[in-house]
Amino acid sequence: MSSIGQTIIIRTDLFGLEDVGLISAQVAHIHFELARKMLLEGLDDDGKTVVILNEMGEEGSDFENWMKEPYIFVKKVPNMESLMHFGRLAQEAKLPVAEWTDTVYVRMSPTQKQAFPNTLVGISIGPTDADKIRTVVGDLPLL
Repeated sequence: MSSIGQTIIIRTDLFGLEDVGLISAQVAHIHFELARKMLLEGLDDDGKTVVILNEMGEEGSDFENWMKEPYIFVKKVPNMESLMHFGRLAQEAKLPVAEWTDTVYVRMSPTQKQAFPNTLVGISIGPTDADKIRTVVGDLPLL
């Protein structure tokens, strides 16, 4: 069986070098978004039991296998256009993709920040076959 992985791709144009904590928080949000959706959709009628289904509607999935041995890469792109490009490639390859939007504060001057709500910050590809993810992300640099 191939290895199961997840790749997070985040925009670097939204953050400065001093924003390490903020970038880390965004990566955590992006990483968990698909899992959160899968868990909510898999809740049984009792609201307590989670059933994770694969693409065929059968129990078990890449997600379940990945939970046993989570493997994550965090990659970077310079802007929203690049992020959207890789998101489209992943969707065309029929890989699981989750987008993360958030309110981002951009420093306009040393004393002023401006809020940009609903800004696409990053995407998650997977968990799925790590080789399939590599065919989409290629040699994107690590964050």
